[in-house]
Amino acid sequence: MKTKIHIVSIQEGYLTIISEQLELIFGDKAIISKLVVKDLDGDSIGEEDIVVLSRSILMGVIRPFIPKECKTIIAHREVNIANTKRLIDLPAGQKLLVVNDTLENAQETLDSLMNIFFTHSYYLDDENNPGQEIPEDIDYIVTPGEIEFVPSQFSNVIDIGDRLLSYGTVWAIAEALEAGFTHEQMVNRYVKSQVSLAEPYRVENSFKKESFAEAAHLSQNDILSIDKKIEEHGFLKESIEILSIYAEGKAQLKTFGRIKLKQLLGEQDIHLSEQQIRLRLEVLQELGLLNARQGRSGTTITIFGERYLQAKDVIQS
Repeated sequence: MKTKIHIVSIQEGYLTIISEQLELIFGDKAIISKLVVKDLDGDSIGEEDIVVLSRSILMGVIRPFIPKECKTIIAHREVNIANTKRLIDLPAGQKLLVVNDTLENAQETLDSLMNIFFTHSYYLDDENNPGQEIPEDIDYIVTPGEIEFVPSQFSNVIDIGDRLLSYGTVWAIAEALEAGFTHEQMVNRYVKSQVSLAEPYRVENSFKKESFAEAAHLSQNDILSIDKKIEEHGFLKESIEILSIYAEGKAQLKTFGRIKLKQLLGEQDIHLSEQQIRLRLEVLQELGLLNARQGRSGTTITIFGERYLQAKDVIQS
């Protein structure tokens, strides 16, 4: 019987691309399963299965659903080399501004690019990083499939498509699978997956950005579950106020980042450090309640976040 490899994430788009990659690499040795966090229950994962988590922060959320004997791997992603011909063709010494949906993802992308294309200078579009001066003469904006987060005034954009699981992650899965793969065999399969998935626009943006947050209805149990996950990382009241601020901003067609948010929270007598605000935004993004964007694009509440606030109001009334 084939071993099951479960990919666990909050975002459906992540599950779609990563499951395709793992099918291309391990399809003859394992059954690839996609699990959205909200769908987990006590019967989802077996003792002999392998679990691949999209982020380490999910461990605390899904720990009750993973048997102690189950092998668990935290996924790391890398730039898909097969999608980077435009970068390969650039002359050395370019100034590249990296844009992604969150600062953490942007930093990971920058680190990956810097390791591979080391002849260029890289910058993050982060309004809360005053120590970094971004040159006015940036040559190109580089984004890994997150073109909607690039400010509309820029036209010199290089979209390098979705990031894929790193080779280190793939090798860790191979070792957990105990199928006897050599490094040479894994490298060949890994390269095949990169080439096969090297079409930047193979998935429409609207589909890629789907998350478990698109449910049309939220029950009281759904609300309580979300509340519990929020409270694992901070006080619920603070996060509700953050969502309310962004809901009001969206109604006024406004977006803003952490500095403005800090000011608005202070006006509500909620005083958080920038680090605390960053953590709250990351958690709310993981739960699909916010699009915690990096840099000038600002942050907005999602449709799911609005539904969550509306459902909270109904329950409380």
